[in-house]
Amino acid sequence: MTPAQQISELESILHEYTTYFLVFDIVFFVLIVLGVILSIRFLLSRKNLHASNEYLLYTIHGQEEERARIARELHDTVAQDLRYCKNLSEKNDAAQNLPKITELLEKSLLEVRNMSYNLAPPDITKNTFASLIANLCTEFKEKSRIDFRISVLEGTDSSFLSEDEALNLYRIVQESFTNVLKHAGAGEVVTLIRNENGSEEKGLYIFISDDGKGFDAEKVDSKNHFGIKGMKKRADLIGAKFTVNSICGDGTQISIFKSAI
Repeated sequence: MTPAQQISELESILHEYTTYFLVFDIVFFVLIVLGVILSIRFLLSRKNLHASNEYLLYTIHGQEEERARIARELHDTVAQDLRYCKNLSEKNDAAQNLPKITELLEKSLLEVRNMSYNLAPPDITKNTFASLIANLCTEFKEKSRIDFRISVLEGTDSSFLSEDEALNLYRIVQESFTNVLKHAGAGEVVTLIRNENGSEEKGLYIFISDDGKGFDAEKVDSKNHFGIKGMKKRADLIGAKFTVNSICGDGTQISIFKSAI
């Protein structure tokens, strides 16, 4: 074999090895990338599973609390009034008790309607969102000694909300009011609803402030704060921003923002 032939053969072998290593490097790189992608997906799935489990725990806890609350209200109001009606109707002078019986039945009917409204507010739509929050303020004011006030800036537009978004925002506000009743010891709650100002992002802004005892905002993620965690989860579900600012002894401020984009 001549030197030229040997050189040609060596060049051919070198080319084959170069091609082989190039292909190997490409395959190895692709495998590494796939491994990283799969690892990220696995970690995200575990994170999502953890978040789902947290939300499930909150949901179960909330359902049990709501059942207990309804049971107490039924026992303390409707059941007692109906029992009293029954006693009045069984007396010899039952006819004379008809006005009182009618009054108690009307009261019981109102109580049941209020419970039904709390469980599923009727006809909640994007265009009636502000008025429904106003009704919610009135309802909470009537059943407590707290002054629930609301301000809706003129021209505030919520028409870009879907009905699901409007319902979840309503539930967030409702839960925040419930938290005030349970924990805040407040005398006044002020709710402001408006659209963007100046250079703010376009959307719907909701601010809820109370003058209660406040709490340590750094501990809102503890297991004892299902209400705050639940509101955050609801906001996440519809892509809204939810923030809480509170200082012990200095009230609580909740901000909710839903983008119009």
